[in-house]
Amino acid sequence: MDELLRVENVTKFYGRKKVLDKVSFTVNRGEIFGLLGPNGAGKTTLMKILAEGISYRGGVLLSGESIEKRRFQIGYCPQDETIYRDLSAYDNLKFYAQLLRVDRKRAKELMREFDIPNKKVEQLSGGMRKKLSVAISLLGNPEILILDEPTVGLDVETRREVWRIIKKVKSEGKSVLLSTHYMEEAEALCDRVAIINDGKIIDIGTVDELKKKSKIKSAIEVRGIFNMIPEGFVQEGSSLVFYTNKPKEDIKKVVDIVGKCGEIREVILREPTLEDVFLQLTGRRLEG
Repeated sequence: MDELLRVENVTKFYGRKKVLDKVSFTVNRGEIFGLLGPNGAGKTTLMKILAEGISYRGGVLLSGESIEKRRFQIGYCPQDETIYRDLSAYDNLKFYAQLLRVDRKRAKELMREFDIPNKKVEQLSGGMRKKLSVAISLLGNPEILILDEPTVGLDVETRREVWRIIKKVKSEGKSVLLSTHYMEEAEALCDRVAIINDGKIIDIGTVDELKKKSKIKSAIEVRGIFNMIPEGFVQEGSSLVFYTNKPKEDIKKVVDIVGKCGEIREVILREPTLEDVFLQLTGRRLEG
């Protein structure tokens, strides 16, 4: 694969607190690479190092050169909005186009491509404002688009619309580095995923590779109403989950144990999800 971005042993302290610990990974050209982890894992700090140039230890190369020399190749959409609510959508695009010395025709093209109405930003929905933010990040025709939690707070329909835009960016040969704590998002979009927790990369691979590496072969999910969590089980909403490599042997034992803890409504034998793998590797839930 043609490597575009290389992150090597990136470490970051805030005071005495280490928020990133020797983070290393690569992103290839035309690849969607995901940083998957819970809130507070270090994802946003890493994004700011790459896109905003905050200080760090370690090395980052973009197109084979120090990122400090190539940051113009990056389009960045932070989690927090950087658009002006008292301006129209087009005026926002035009303003950033002027900063980047980009022809305003590009702003009009992106308005049409993203189907953004030319209203004041304060009149736009949250999903439309997110689309505008992504459009702004693409003004300079970057080689890599960095998206920090691009669908946080969006409804399901709008989230999928943002996914469509991200896939289109990839289809144009650009790379995408996105952070997320949504398992479904990582599975739907990412060619490869890095699992990050407490500032450390735990594992990297495709979703299928990560699942195959896992010691978890099956999950017995028991849905119902329970008054306690038995030892060896994990709570997922109103369900209790037991991971096993011997599902046929263990299912009766699981039902017997859980039956003493409340009311069983349904028992499901399923393959492990990416969230199951994350929980096994880190002891934390993705939504945490």
